[in-house]
Amino acid sequence: MRYIDLDLLVGRTDAQPLIEAAEAARHAICAASDASARKALINANRERWVAFRPVFQAVFGEKCWYTESRNPGTDDDVDHYRPKGRIAERPGHGGYWWEALHWRNFRLSCHRANRLRENPETGETHGKGDRFPLIEEQDRWRRPSDACQERPALLDPTDPSDPPLLTFEIDGRVAVAPAHASDATAAKRVEISRIYLHLDWPAFVTDRRDLYATVLLKVGDGDKADAAFRRGEAGARDTLKAVARDLIRMVHDRATYSRAAVAYIHRFGDRDWVRRYVLPHIPAAALPGVPVAAQ
Repeated sequence: MRYIDLDLLVGRTDAQPLIEAAEAARHAICAASDASARKALINANRERWVAFRPVFQAVFGEKCWYTESRNPGTDDDVDHYRPKGRIAERPGHGGYWWEALHWRNFRLSCHRANRLRENPETGETHGKGDRFPLIEEQDRWRRPSDACQERPALLDPTDPSDPPLLTFEIDGRVAVAPAHASDATAAKRVEISRIYLHLDWPAFVTDRRDLYATVLLKVGDGDKADAAFRRGEAGARDTLKAVARDLIRMVHDRATYSRAAVAYIHRFGDRDWVRRYVLPHIPAAALPGVPVAAQ
């Protein structure tokens, strides 16, 4: 999960008309006379939120905001972070209908994170669906006229304080970032997100484990090139820079599992060449407190 700055959409020629249309629909929904009229308006305006998908992909890349997976062959969903129709944890709530066309409630999501699916490893069915657990259920936002006091349990990629709570183990699984290891609430939120956003879906874990293996091979190549450079061998410095470029590409915001790559590369920060050529180009603040541990 990486941070998504929704403010980057404001004023763009491809996004601003969509924002304005969604806002107009939102005001109409809030002004509707009853629940059935609101539901009809929400259903009639489905294309308003679907229309954000190509803009999200153009601005932030073609990968899920929750899992950072890329899913060729399927269209990612435009998920409502706060569910629009009903809340699994609160039957009778009716959902956050007033947020159904609020464009800041939209998230680009793969099917595994957004839809209910049975995990082939655990046999349990999870996925976001209509789930929106809170740290304190009594803080549930019940009507648009109330002030929102909620503390969501699901991590939100558009909240700059949330993605840094996560790090990634070398076996490909998510974990609480070391800087937040003593924070029980952070641990709870990471665990709930791991389950309900399918962050540890088997294919994602395998992909991240393979990514770590690639980082490990690249670091090994860099170590050899660095040693050759220190011996004065011709071409060694160019080889070392080529390795550094490969590692830097892995942490580009549009790269698949870029924040896992950040965590993995930080593990090799004891290398002088990694500190000089690679780390200055990596957003260290994305995963604070990642331990440095040589292979």
